[in-house]
Amino acid sequence: MNPPDELARVGRESDLLQSVVGDPVALEQRDDLPRFVPTLPPVAFVQIARGLRDEERLELVLPHATSEQLTALLDLDGWVRDRVAIDRSRAWLIAIADAYVLAGKERGALTQTIDEMDPEMWTMALLPGTAVFELDPDDVEQREEALAAVDELFTYETPDGGFVVAVPDTDVGRMVIHILERVYADDLQTGRRLALSLRGAIAAQLEEDLLRWRQGRLADLGFIDWDEAMKLLRPLDLKAAREAAAAPVALPREGEALVAFPSVQAGLLRRVLGGLSAGEQGVRARDFTLLINELMSAQRFEPGDAKAQERAFHQAEATVNLGLELLVAGVGLPAAEQDAFLAGRVAALGLRGLFRVGYGPLAALRKTALALHREGRVSITRIGSLLDRPWGPALEALSRWFPELPIEATSVGVRPIATLRDVARATELLAQAGALAALTFDPRGYAVDAQWVGRVDEPDRLTLGDLLRTAALRAHMSQEPGRFAALTAGDLAWAQAHLLEDGRLIPALATDLRTRCLALGIPQHAEAFVQGLLPRLEVELGGLERDAAGDVDLARVGGVLTVQRVGVWLKTGLSAVT
Repeated sequence: MNPPDELARVGRESDLLQSVVGDPVALEQRDDLPRFVPTLPPVAFVQIARGLRDEERLELVLPHATSEQLTALLDLDGWVRDRVAIDRSRAWLIAIADAYVLAGKERGALTQTIDEMDPEMWTMALLPGTAVFELDPDDVEQREEALAAVDELFTYETPDGGFVVAVPDTDVGRMVIHILERVYADDLQTGRRLALSLRGAIAAQLEEDLLRWRQGRLADLGFIDWDEAMKLLRPLDLKAAREAAAAPVALPREGEALVAFPSVQAGLLRRVLGGLSAGEQGVRARDFTLLINELMSAQRFEPGDAKAQERAFHQAEATVNLGLELLVAGVGLPAAEQDAFLAGRVAALGLRGLFRVGYGPLAALRKTALALHREGRVSITRIGSLLDRPWGPALEALSRWFPELPIEATSVGVRPIATLRDVARATELLAQAGALAALTFDPRGYAVDAQWVGRVDEPDRLTLGDLLRTAALRAHMSQEPGRFAALTAGDLAWAQAHLLEDGRLIPALATDLRTRCLALGIPQHAEAFVQGLLPRLEVELGGLERDAAGDVDLARVGGVLTVQRVGVWLKTGLSAVT
């Protein structure tokens, strides 16, 4: 087959695979399932099987699946980290055995599948909670003794008369009997072999062996060891990436299926992939899936976690987009030539190389975030715990192995850094976090004594914003202005009467904050602090509640440091700072 025909074939296969992954029930429209299903790559097969399980249509794929596909199904959906998920594994084994019966498979077909998979996985899935008594078929008394010993359990006598199997009388326990019945119905000898293995197996050793075999298979799918996966998080030099020579595209062989992945939504990656031939797009789809799996390994995500896979997809997409933007930035190419240049970079570096280019700025952001954390002025119980939103969540998210940005609009969750604009925003947030610490503690700022951080009763609830708002209020009090101390009920009553005009903070507080930022050389951050920190003080002063005696109820005051929040320290005179 000549190259253009090969590219066209690969493109058609890739489009078909992606459509099936997106809508697995569409398989019911095909009349060639015995031929088509075995060509599905293992990861795509697992995605499709999960979708069909939710639709209760597993008969479309399980009777036609290869042992490799079924093994991958258990590898990705039958484990929780390093332990076999017994209930999920049993459910899949029942689905496989039932599918063979419903499909009218000839006797022995299930046995052949068990032998071609890991037979030990069938044993391990059935082992927990299961007791097996081997019987002499001619010894009636022995049988009665065995049944009496498990009188409170649900029992099953094997068709060959050789065993009594006892399990807890629960749905999960009865799964064992269901599977054994199917295996014995398929082949008596295989059923006997499975019962004997259940009787003599050592769970810990068996699970350890299965884990070792599973890790080898996962590595073939891109879920490599953590140490190896961490090489993905080594930035690639930008100059070398621009000058790297293009490599030939390695197309899959005839009959070798590609891997489908969700459609890239936006950015340079979508534009560049759109300019490639259909076959090249299919090859890059396979590369992209391996990249996602490697990124999951680097972050210690569970290989079978569908949500983690989706998250890794968006992370990989965003970082590759950032890498493409970095490559084209500063080159000075006309817009008409940029796509061709980037297509050449895709051919030269592959998507993994482009990811490493994009990870360069992320690594720099992570280094800065950790340095700020280690200074000790923005963290106490966890990274960024002393910082208000959005700076605290930003510092925590940017200090991870894969740095991300908090979603500021919703105040929950994070998103990948996808553009140079995102990099600039992350840099700005880190700069503001450092500036906020300086504004709080530096003598040219509000000069708060750092010992106050250790004096509060609940340090994990304290933020620099609390200290700054308290200091800003103190700076405008008529008595001892500028002296920092926890606020009393009287202090707050005075502040409500003198620092609010028509329910709004007097402008002097914002002016004073801007002046102190200027003195520190951080005037560019002043408005962020005015808009991000002072409105809380306005709300708190405007909403002060009184107790029965008419005094401010300190239990209902937040956003500032009150004497109630340092009650233990005031009573004992001890400081929590060591």
